[in-house]
Amino acid sequence: MHNNPGKDQGLDRDFRNIWHPCTQMKDHESVPPLHIERGEGIYLVDKDGKRYMDVISSWWVNLFGHNHPRLNKALIDQASRMAHVLFAGVTHTPAIDLAESLVKLTPPNLTRVFFSDNGSTSVEVALKMSLQYWRQTGQAQRTRFIHLTDSYHGETLGALSVCGINLFREKFENVLMENIEVAGPDCYRCPLGFKRESCEAECFEPMEKALEENRETIAGVIVEPLVQGAAGMKMYPPVYLEKLEKACDNFKTHTIYDEVAVAFGRTGSLFV
Repeated sequence: MHNNPGKDQGLDRDFRNIWHPCTQMKDHESVPPLHIERGEGIYLVDKDGKRYMDVISSWWVNLFGHNHPRLNKALIDQASRMAHVLFAGVTHTPAIDLAESLVKLTPPNLTRVFFSDNGSTSVEVALKMSLQYWRQTGQAQRTRFIHLTDSYHGETLGALSVCGINLFREKFENVLMENIEVAGPDCYRCPLGFKRESCEAECFEPMEKALEENRETIAGVIVEPLVQGAAGMKMYPPVYLEKLEKACDNFKTHTIYDEVAVAFGRTGSLFV
């Protein structure tokens, strides 16, 4: 089923030079990575012409499929003018156009765009914005974040600090920020025995308690709205997020939605 590294010089070179993310590299000695040559819509095609359906959308974010002609044209047109330029003290029309379009699509209270190039860094930016806000408003003691059990927000150090999956964080535990983990919802295996369609998110109680007990030191709450992907697609009851918004307003703390996996139409609506 897999490429034979002995017959594929590209794989031999891969083994000698590349450290793949989220990978136990020793496993590739017996099960080499797929050597993909091109993408076609929802498919990836290897060097032997075998097609694989990209059912994880290349880690969530390939919304329109591989090798989309309209996207390719936009990339080529932009590359012919300018591929990269610093964004501090400099601006350009594509960024202005994109930011203006995004602001029109987001809720009225979101009026500015801060560009980031990946999910982990976006989470880092959100955490830092929250911390900076509290420091600049005279509440520098607000330095901790609440996150859910089995949460996943990325693998940079700040993002790992709000990660609830030991597989990712345990080797770095001694250098991570001190935050608060609370039990989250799991509609499929509801520990309270309720049904998602009819419950009142009784599972919100641990979050409410954590906010109450730590109200003076909490900077914000970060969640993956609707579903926790890396946790095994753990779904929220619809009312959970409504309760979270009200509680964060009540305790005057920030709510951070990590929508890397679910936004921009991936779950039917533009945002959760």
